[in-house]
Amino acid sequence: MNHVQTAEEKIRHLFRGQFISQVGENIARVALLFYIYQATHSVSTVAITGILQNFPSLLLSPITGALYDHHDKKKVLLIIDLCRTLLSFVAPVLFLFHDLTIPVLMVIVFLTTICSGAFGPGLYALIPSLLENGSSKDILKANATLQTTGNAGLLIGPVLGGALLSVMAAPFVMGIASLSFFFSVVFLWKIQSTEKINVREKSEEKPTLGSHLGGKGVMAILETPALKKAIITYSVFGLLTIPLTLLLPELVKDILRKGGMTLGILVTGFGIGQLAMSILMSKGIFGAQKANTAPMALLGSSIFIVFLGKSTTIPEAFFCALVVGGLLAVIHPIVHADVSIHAPKAVLGSVMTLISAGFLLFASIGAALLPLLTHSIGLSKTFALLGVLSLIMGIILKTPVNRSLRSSPPEKDFV
Repeated sequence: MNHVQTAEEKIRHLFRGQFISQVGENIARVALLFYIYQATHSVSTVAITGILQNFPSLLLSPITGALYDHHDKKKVLLIIDLCRTLLSFVAPVLFLFHDLTIPVLMVIVFLTTICSGAFGPGLYALIPSLLENGSSKDILKANATLQTTGNAGLLIGPVLGGALLSVMAAPFVMGIASLSFFFSVVFLWKIQSTEKINVREKSEEKPTLGSHLGGKGVMAILETPALKKAIITYSVFGLLTIPLTLLLPELVKDILRKGGMTLGILVTGFGIGQLAMSILMSKGIFGAQKANTAPMALLGSSIFIVFLGKSTTIPEAFFCALVVGGLLAVIHPIVHADVSIHAPKAVLGSVMTLISAGFLLFASIGAALLPLLTHSIGLSKTFALLGVLSLIMGIILKTPVNRSLRSSPPEKDFV
């Protein structure tokens, strides 16, 4: 007789696989940037690589979201993860045979990014089906725990990547990601499917171009106040977090008058704040019913963003980066929990990917505006401007919306 997995067992399989793959993905990211700069000595080429890591996800998000809505989410995730595994294995093989060129590597990055960009929102869309009758707080805790795996990978991966680069060629270090993605496939495979897809209903519903492009997800967002608030909040999150991290090198160089070690300290502080907050949330510190938690996080972070731009010592800057990272980390799991609760199940995949697209779009806009802002008003005033934006949006988003939450069965612990 086959063992029937509990919701906790399924979630743990998911988290274990994602922790390993997140570490591997960040190892590969460090190795990729190192290899490209080493081969080209061109900052522009590195910047193009960064664009290639965002643009495909933004462009294809409506289509990938529809895939999750029309098919079993676990199966779609498995196929995407297998593709990531194979693509990550290509670079070291080509390098071994002296056939790896920068244009070929860019194609590999582009295709891998399509898979990774589609994979992330699908994970969050899968969680409610794994929890089955989980409460809103269960969903929030699970989302926070998934974010914890990403934050832990962001801290551990680069360190391991740097260590590996000292003993082997960068393309071989990139190949480590293929092993980590393989572990993700294994753990996903171990999860017993629980998603009840009504094939009869789906077969009777004639697919349209709009449904394949995520049109129903767009309509769900426009018709649901809580979803509109979620996409605005997550877009503001992107508009703040990415530009803030991109401003740190200039803060270190022009204000603190320090070098790479200090930059590493500040980035680590930002990451520690994010990791600590996501761990606290995974333990149930915040509830999904607290509608003002995300706006209050924006209000609180606004003060420390301004102070960060005015920091004159490393301890001051580290403390501000730590607090800002922690406060902004509240937003990610709360937004995804709200989407899981309020989005119709039939379009959950589309809504998740559209929310992610909003983040990427505004993060890209913020990054593109940074050179103009820093040259016209200066670095400290650019930080102040971001702080004022966080303050204003926090005030606006405190406006309540109708939240028709489903009844909450007993809560469960997943970590």
